[in-house]
Amino acid sequence: MSTKYPKYEKYSKYQQKKKESIYVRLMAFLKNSKRILKIANKPDRKEYWLVFKICGIGLVVLGVLSYIIQLIFSVALPLGQ
Repeated sequence: MSTKYPKYEKYSKYQQKKKESIYVRLMAFLKNSKRILKIANKPDRKEYWLVFKICGIGLVVLGVLSYIIQLIFSVALPLGQ
């Protein structure tokens, strides 16, 4: 039974292509940023309110959860012993 494995030599760190210059990478970043800003849109009032409510609910849930954990540990492990 003959199994053919991929040639691992092509994945060697010595065979990698040359690193691009800072200028080329910066221009590619700016080009991609420009493209993203073109397709992005400002949320309307309804979307903004939905995000605001979701964040508020998350803050309340985390606050209640941390209060419950603190209450459990203060009852289970009193510091005055």
